[in-house]
Amino acid sequence: MSELYPYILIVHLLCAIFFIGYLFVDVLILALIKKKYPNFDKQLFNSGGVKIMPFIVLLLFLSGGALASFHFNPLNLLFVLKMVLAFGILALVLFSLFFHFVLKKPNPLGKFIHPLVFVVCIFVVFLAKLMNFVFIAF
Repeated sequence: MSELYPYILIVHLLCAIFFIGYLFVDVLILALIKKKYPNFDKQLFNSGGVKIMPFIVLLLFLSGGALASFHFNPLNLLFVLKMVLAFGILALVLFSLFFHFVLKKPNPLGKFIHPLVFVVCIFVVFLAKLMNFVFIAF
């Protein structure tokens, strides 16, 4: 299975780039555009994201789980914290998808969920890099 590691890592990194990039554009760029142009319809951007993002998130978490099997060390506090934050993101994504597809109602956390997930994603990336640094240093 170790021969698959580079391919799983590439899939994971690409999905993470798409996911965090989508959140970056939604939280920062579109918010600035909406302030400058109040008539701007953000739904044009979100409608495409709703169709593809569930698959990106699914691939992101499946590849993350596969990568975790290579690095699993429950004694590593950084790894455990990263996993807890990642499962928090997954819970928020599933909550949002449940409201959108099953209940067909607006998400009650709609105003806060993307900025919150974006900030948590930044912490996850920071922890991943910190884990790599600590692993190399010791």
